[in-house]
Amino acid sequence: MTIILQPTVRKALVAVAAITLTACAGLHPASKQSVPGQTVTAPTPKPAGVASYFEVLDLMAPGDTVRQSTALASTLTEAQQNPTSSNRLRHAIALGAAGHSSSNPVEARRLITELLAGEHDLTSQEVSLANAFLREYDARVALYADLARQREESERQMKSIGADDDRRYGTLHAETQRLKKALADAERKLEAVAEMERTLTPEGQ
Repeated sequence: MTIILQPTVRKALVAVAAITLTACAGLHPASKQSVPGQTVTAPTPKPAGVASYFEVLDLMAPGDTVRQSTALASTLTEAQQNPTSSNRLRHAIALGAAGHSSSNPVEARRLITELLAGEHDLTSQEVSLANAFLREYDARVALYADLARQREESERQMKSIGADDDRRYGTLHAETQRLKKALADAERKLEAVAEMERTLTPEGQ
């Protein structure tokens, strides 16, 4: 079963994730000051930042099934042909996104767990984002399981009610048949008494 998150809820999740990432970035130690005469090599920025993951979420937003399926297929192709950590994470996020027919938070959680457990070159912000999605998928899977239990309980109750109705109908039908038979027997007895009276009564009286 697929549950579509309302735009307000989805925006709140994105905002929380952004705040988490900002806080994590603030915990990083400041870069060491350069020593005069020493050449400092700036780290090469990753080509894909966390913004690209939110772009994937935008593409997977409800409303256009063609856009959703195209985006999902694109992330899968990239993850298969060029299985970088970022491409694999983007595909997992697309697969686990709520609001499309192929949404699979269970498989998405497995993909992210496998990615984080192995060697990867994700930044700390990307790792924090991945963990945030893991928590979301856990919550959704638990919700789906709870809804499934409620549906099964509802179906069980409906079947029980149906069985009770069948028993009541059977009892009522049997009682109706019994009353019809009793009425027919009474009518036959009355007819027999009337016939007896006609036989005993002299003609002309």
